[in-house]
Amino acid sequence: MKKLLTAVILAAATASFAEEYVSPVTGKPFYPDGKYTLEQIKARDERVLKKTGGFIHQKAEGPQTLLVDARQKPALTLDEVARVYKLATHLEAQVAKETRNGANPLAFAKKMLEERKPLMLVVIIEGSEDLPALSVYPEERIGIVNADKLKGGDDPSLPEMRVSKEVWRAIGFVGGLGFSPAENDIMQPIYTIKELDANRYPFIQPMNMARMQGMWKRFGVKKERRIPYRVAVQEGWAANPTNDYQKAVWKEVHAIPDKPMKIEFDPKRDK
Repeated sequence: MKKLLTAVILAAATASFAEEYVSPVTGKPFYPDGKYTLEQIKARDERVLKKTGGFIHQKAEGPQTLLVDARQKPALTLDEVARVYKLATHLEAQVAKETRNGANPLAFAKKMLEERKPLMLVVIIEGSEDLPALSVYPEERIGIVNADKLKGGDDPSLPEMRVSKEVWRAIGFVGGLGFSPAENDIMQPIYTIKELDANRYPFIQPMNMARMQGMWKRFGVKKERRIPYRVAVQEGWAANPTNDYQKAVWKEVHAIPDKPMKIEFDPKRDK
């Protein structure tokens, strides 16, 4: 009974600690774990707040990538691609299921590009035997994946896995990437269905994802960020300060230097 009472008291104490203090730096409640005391955590947060002004979220801006399944029977493939895409880039990817009804694949893609103004567009089609498994039009920012050329195999899940891999390759090529020398990357040189199946890494690796940022910036794309208030002030887009920490940071960043650098003209050297 005594042990049970002790456990209840400890649990209640832990709960009271969690309710008492939530770190303004991490956003997480404090739980006593024997490693740090509440006073140590508060002192750490105080130092961080004085230096940074706290942390703020910057929402993603600019056009989004559009993934379109134009087959008669759309699958969930693009939903999974969009989920991983957001995890890797902190950007949304719109998913649409819209049948092209016999329209020319490129004309269909261009029409959607004009109507929705996305960053880039990748469309899955079927019923076009004249197109290869993957067609890329970098200048148009369009990629077309022909599901008809990716069918076959003993495993019924193989065709859709191939479609997913080719969608990632289309995103990579349209996004400015070339072939990757890394083995753990879907952007390796692949020329046959057998080589596509042999690639066990069905995504673009993080390093190449980061390289695509250069292309996205040209179109005004900004990914979601959690950054110090000080950085936002330095970049010039921070909102007016709302607390003493932010006011101090704002004042410091915008302060005129106490000892500005002096540049004197030397007639002998500066001719």
